[in-house]
Amino acid sequence: MFKRLIAVTSGLTLAVTAFAVSGGDDVQAATSILMGVHDKTAPAELSKRYPGVQATREFVDGVQKPTVDLRKKYDAVAKKSWAAGLIPFVSIKTDPAKTGTGSYDARFRELAEWLKNKPETYFIWYHEPEDNMSGPVFAKAFQRVRATMKAVNPGVKVGYSAMAYQWGHPKSTKDPKPWRVAADFYGADTYSGGTQPATAILSEHKGHQRWYDELVLKTPGASTKWGLTERGFKGTKSDAQRAKDIDRETAYLKTLTTAPSFYLYWNTPGTEGDADLVNGPKAQAAVARLVAAF
Repeated sequence: MFKRLIAVTSGLTLAVTAFAVSGGDDVQAATSILMGVHDKTAPAELSKRYPGVQATREFVDGVQKPTVDLRKKYDAVAKKSWAAGLIPFVSIKTDPAKTGTGSYDARFRELAEWLKNKPETYFIWYHEPEDNMSGPVFAKAFQRVRATMKAVNPGVKVGYSAMAYQWGHPKSTKDPKPWRVAADFYGADTYSGGTQPATAILSEHKGHQRWYDELVLKTPGASTKWGLTERGFKGTKSDAQRAKDIDRETAYLKTLTTAPSFYLYWNTPGTEGDADLVNGPKAQAAVARLVAAF
């Protein structure tokens, strides 16, 4: 059976590792990806549905005020994942303009200090910012948050989670330069269906590919720290077809020289109540195969 070897480089990102095959003389090289699922199943039960799952995706609802204790908010959404031995990717939104001018500095210092004594986690400031602000506003706020937190806790992971839709239909991202910020990880929320073909895997998704080309490849260091903070398929009427597309994506990921460091599959209706994002039994089984493959 395969033995997973996961390495963290400088405490910031997962490194490319290998699977060692026990028994026999052959060694099969492969890429290790931190695999996660956002599912209505509780974290403690998630591994029964997706054996080998390692991470979850969690959200603090709403835009938080400067008076809010972000530690309590973070703990409320992350503690069940930590208790289950899983790594939560946690999103928190604060007012972009006030964040950029320092109104939240004390709160982010508190959060960074508190995280020193917590299990591993990935913090996302304001996921999908392209939908709500300009590149310069994002860059000013994000850089302040990250610098403030890392001054207190150098090991904290503060990342940028992009909206692939906005990179495929550029408005706020028409000029990609302001979005190329230094981060500890770079994620994309990428969905097939709607404005992209329902069957599109990552290599066929124009928004994702533009984000990869313009952000990942042109931001120093990003090519070893990128991944999928949300990945879903919708608009596929056939559960069997969706399962085939997920299997195609699994096969595609195995061909990549620089594979994602993490991959979090989305399997709930979300806050918009889109039931079409939820997989049927065949597609759910395909996600389980995807998780197990890495």
